[in-house]
Order: sequence, then structure tokens, then C-alpha cells
Amino acid sequence: MRYILVFSLLFFTACSFKNPTNHFKENKTNSHYAKLEFEQSVDILPKFNQNISFNAKDYKKMFFKPWHSSFKNYKNQNLFWAFPIYLNPKNKYYFFNKQEIPISWFEKQIDNANIKNIGKLNQKALIIQNTLLKNIPTQKAILKNPFLENEGFPFDYANDAILNIATPVLISHYTKDKRYAFVLSEAGIGFVESQNLETFSNSRAKIYEKLHFITPLKEKEAVFSKDHRFFFETRIGAIYPYYKQDKKYFYGKIGSKKYKILKKDVAKFPLKLNDVNLKNQLNQMLSLPYGWGGYNLERDCSLFTRDIFSAFGLYLPRNSGAQKNAFYHFDISMLNNNQKKDFLNRFGKAYTTLLYIPGHIMLYAGKITDNNIVIHNIWGLRKGKTQRLIIGESAITSLEIGKKEILEKNLLLSRLKEVSFISLSQKEIDKINKYLAKDLSNR
Repeated sequence: MRYILVFSLLFFTACSFKNPTNHFKENKTNSHYAKLEFEQSVDILPKFNQNISFNAKDYKKMFFKPWHSSFKNYKNQNLFWAFPIYLNPKNKYYFFNKQEIPISWFEKQIDNANIKNIGKLNQKALIIQNTLLKNIPTQKAILKNPFLENEGFPFDYANDAILNIATPVLISHYTKDKRYAFVLSEAGIGFVESQNLETFSNSRAKIYEKLHFITPLKEKEAVFSKDHRFFFETRIGAIYPYYKQDKKYFYGKIGSKKYKILKKDVAKFPLKLNDVNLKNQLNQMLSLPYGWGGYNLERDCSLFTRDIFSAFGLYLPRNSGAQKNAFYHFDISMLNNNQKKDFLNRFGKAYTTLLYIPGHIMLYAGKITDNNIVIHNIWGLRKGKTQRLIIGESAITSLEIGKKEILEKNLLLSRLKEVSFISLSQKEIDKINKYLAKDLSNR
């Protein structure tokens, strides 16, 4: 049920560290883009000084959950929730060439989905190439009005998530043309290309679960197979199995294909959470493009936050609302902007506090001078109903970015609704509740 909720919410809500100094200057000269206030470098960020660790066993339990599930448990759920939305004549969608998609095209894809065979296989499998999880079996982009700044690319509504290579899934059934499989993954339920799957027997799956794992320290680093051919690109937040190591390499096997990877490019999972490792993870993902639902294997807001913490053994759900609800959280929507700043100054914990706007999640990173700052992957700032001041990437910003160019009500700070804390003691919870109760009594 939780998987369906996550994906239903995702459908309706959005959310390479390359020469940062030049990028900062370019944004200042183009009126279509938000002016970034800071140099996009982790060197400007406050130090992480919390003593906190996570249980990797809990992470792996969630990671391997599909192999311990059955589609029989989902037979009464609306697994194909997107289909009636696509078939509703009131909803208009477009191909990449800005031509409207006819209902007949959707009907053809839905017929191919072969939904009458739901749960027929219940077959364990492994993702053997980085791939997209789709809510309809197609590789075509499904866009809303591509003439608007808040729609078109990179908002491909067929995308729901990215499944990294080496991710376990459970196959329900195949589409009629056999090109896609309908699968259950730790990130949700949907269609993946069958060429990116390798089936596993129960005994083989048990062996795989007991392997040791490594996690990348570099984003988009090429990994080669044993015969020295390109195999896959690394992704921050992924975990890969290995079976041996020497002074220079880790050696692993994903499905039936072996690989090796330089030890300097990975670490044993889970990575220790400290300032150096956290900053490296952020550095690798900073300034990478925004991608709705994983468009072009990039990240949206919630993919960004979950990948930050995955390497450290902390599991976050797929979408922003679910991430906010995964931890102890407080509604601060009743506070004015000055009060919200005061709340963050008093209680915000840099790098373990999530800030939630409906449809968007941000990682609080403390303060730079007098600015409360966040790190997030965001498309843009509301300038009008369809107008945006575009950011289009993961960035370090204040909560008042664009304050001279957009209405105050559209500021991130003004729209901030809830604050979630990854780690919080009962004493801290009581203190925050007392603070908020006092504010309400004074209003």
C-alpha cells in the first residue's frame, strides 16, 4: 500500500561539480534564471559535527524487501493508477515534438501492459543496468504543455524513479510484446525494460543477500566488465556487491557479469557519516541537472535527498511527502517568515534536518552569514502561474533566493510548511513542542 501512495503522490507533485565559479557568474546575466547567491562549492558549507550513525541492516532489509514479498498482497490495490489519468480526455499530454498524444496511443500502450496477468510470475530478479521505473510501458517522454516554463522537458510524467544496477526486484508479469516487465522494487512499482533484468532462483537470491557491498564515491564514473568493456556508470547512493579485493581493486559480480572497480572510487557500505564523506557526496551531486522522476537518469528533489543518505545506510522513501513523514516532523506553517527563521536558528540541525514544501524537499545546511541555507535539486522558483525563475539543478541556496524578483508569498521560506528531523531526542521534541505551543498561544 505504501508503494502505491508514494507513486500516486509523485505523479501529482514535483520535485558534476563543474566549474562552479563560472556557473555562478553565468546565472547573474540571464533574466530567465534565478540568481544564485553563493559560489556553488561545498567549501563554503558549515562543518558537519554531529555524532550519528545508521543501521545498515535496516537499510538492506528495505532494499531486499521485494524478494520477500508477493504480488498476491497487492492484487486488490490500484497498481495501474496512472492509466485512467492518461485516458481522461480532460488531461492533455504531448510528445517531444510538441504534438498532442491521442487517446488511441495510450490505449495501445495500456493494452500492451497485459494487466490481466498481474502476479502471474512472482519471479525474483536483479536490475543489471541503471534503468527507469515507468508507470506505463514506453520509453517515449509523456509531457504536459511543453510551451510553459513549468512543464515540458524535463517533466516526463511516465517516469517514477531510477533503479540502480544491482537492485533486487520482483517480477509480476511481462507485457504482451515482452519488452517490459512489471516489477516491485524498493522504490515502488512499475515497468522496466526486460533487457535490464536477470532472473534469480531462490537459492541464488539468498546467496546474493549475504554478500558484502560497496558504495560509489564518484558520480558517473565508468565501470568496466572483466573483459574490459564498458559495463555501467556509478551513481551516488547505489550499492554494489563484491566478492573479493586486492590492494587496488574491488571485484564483484552483478547478475552473470563480473566487474572490477578502483578502491579509490568506492567505499565499503555503509560509508561512515562524517564531514569529509558527507561533503564528498554532496560535491559529487552538486550542480547536476534536475530530472523529474529520474529523467535522463538525473535527480529530482527527493531522489537527491535519498541518494545523499543511502551510502550511509539511512533508507529514505521515494517522494518528498513520504520522506517528510519518515521522521519526527513539525508543522510550522502558522509561523511568519521571521518566526520560521528563529525556529531554524534554534532547532535546525545542519545536514540532518529536512525542510518540506508540498511537492518539494530540501536538506537544511545551517547558516552562511545571516542566511539559512539549503541544498536541494529544484526546477525553479514561482514567478507566476506558469512562469519560473529557473535553477534546474542541485544547488546551494538561501530560503529567500529570488526575493527581489518574485512575490514574497512565493519565497521558499514563505512556502515552508514542515520541518523533519532525522535524529531527535525526547528532550528536544518536548522543547520544540513547547516553543510552538507558546507561539500559538500568543497569536
